[in-house]
Amino acid sequence: MFEPNADIYESPSRNPEVGPYRRVPRNRGWGAKAAGAVVMAGALALTACTSQPADPAANADGPLKIGVASIPATLDPGQNFQLGEYAIMNLVGGTLTNLNSDGKSVSMGLADTVTPGDSNYVVKLKPGLKFSDGSPLTATDVAASFEYYLADKTNGYDYTFAPVQKVTATDDLTVNFELKRPYPGLEYTFTYPTSAVIPAKVIKEKGKDLYKGGPLPTAGKYQVTSFDANEVILEANPNYEGTQPSAKTLTFKRITDPAARLAQVQGGQLDYATQISPKNIPQLSGAVQARTAQAVNGNVFLGMNNRDNSVLSDVRIRKAISAAISRDQINQVAFAGKNTPALSLFGSSSKNNRPFLAAQPKVEEAKQLLIGTRCADGCTLRFIAASDDETISDIALIVQQNLNAIGIQVNIEKAEKTVLAQQANEGNYDFRASETYDAADTPGPFLAFVLGPTVKALRTGYSSPEVNQLIETIQATSGSQADSALDQLNAVFEKDLPMAPIANFMVVSASRVPAERLDLDPTLFFHVG
Repeated sequence: MFEPNADIYESPSRNPEVGPYRRVPRNRGWGAKAAGAVVMAGALALTACTSQPADPAANADGPLKIGVASIPATLDPGQNFQLGEYAIMNLVGGTLTNLNSDGKSVSMGLADTVTPGDSNYVVKLKPGLKFSDGSPLTATDVAASFEYYLADKTNGYDYTFAPVQKVTATDDLTVNFELKRPYPGLEYTFTYPTSAVIPAKVIKEKGKDLYKGGPLPTAGKYQVTSFDANEVILEANPNYEGTQPSAKTLTFKRITDPAARLAQVQGGQLDYATQISPKNIPQLSGAVQARTAQAVNGNVFLGMNNRDNSVLSDVRIRKAISAAISRDQINQVAFAGKNTPALSLFGSSSKNNRPFLAAQPKVEEAKQLLIGTRCADGCTLRFIAASDDETISDIALIVQQNLNAIGIQVNIEKAEKTVLAQQANEGNYDFRASETYDAADTPGPFLAFVLGPTVKALRTGYSSPEVNQLIETIQATSGSQADSALDQLNAVFEKDLPMAPIANFMVVSASRVPAERLDLDPTLFFHVG
């Protein structure tokens, strides 16, 4: 699960906070403890927004250059939380299963079969597997990799492995995962780059220094050949067990300014750039296309401080604010009309979407809800926003305008992201916008990150023993039992409304190449044809 713009995260193990499981800090550009829910198709998927098509012959099978807001600061997948970082690591890590492009199902990766059970999972590997350096990949490597992840207390995604007790190789092709409790979602955890298989020999030789020094042999689609603070170069792995990509070389360049990323695509220095402001779409010309990807499971939430130091500890005020917000206006202004209003805890493309909110404001209903509260005769609230985030700034302005109609004055305070992260962790705010998504459309990790104790209910201070118990039930069961628990949890969320869903989580990219060659899937992972 991820909160792409939180900047600083806390891991449950160290004590923190986008999806489906995360940790506290560092500047993410795209995080800290990644909730892995790793917390994208459906109705929206990917669409080109310009009338000018990309040239299908352009760079048909040549190298690709991609501009991103951040690149991995380390090749340790457990320490990469931003959207760009995690998407890059997904291209490198060889995993037992692969997340399909819609985010709703998995297919076999290194595994030939996966047999689930309440007390254990048995994985049979495909025969003849090799790492990028040509060395054989066996069950011993799988067991050593997961035992390393289980023991690594600095791993920002450690909660994804919490139900796993022990991993052993029973022969060269068979791995047994012993569980502490049933874990139906383990096949999705297998797909994350934080579950990448690495050589047992290297783990034994390097120990805790595993990711110090040069890149490790990989079993993924690509291998890292060059890596520094501003650029990472990937080359196709000749021993990859799947189909070889057409682009043999991918160069990811760190360009922090979204306008600069766009300008370099327009100028031909880049083939593709992610996280472009929706307002830049009209600037595109020639063979450059704008593409939008809505996460299969992700929302932008209006985070409301539930702690006693804020008037928003009163659920009546929170519900009044949610009713007064114009989600349609936010979509039209902040997202250039390319997004979808969020009317549910889950994104609109998620199979778990249960709409209960309105896209249009309900001013009279909001005023009625305020009767008898500390905001009945007006009140003043603080909205903290990043000084360099145009979309969040637009959301803040619209919330300010909408709430003025019900007598609530909103003061917008802008600051650097590191300052905002500290304020969020300390509860020093009334409102903040939180963008959260999960690569997979599985509720467990997403809920643990958004409503559970992983990051104390997305830094709102919300805590509900009932919700926590329901999340545990959802994570440990399947079928009608899980569905019933999910229905109960949705009802509690609607009753407590600790945060207000306002829009789907969406990423705008600019591209000079056809989507078949390179694009973001609803998982928000890169698809390379």
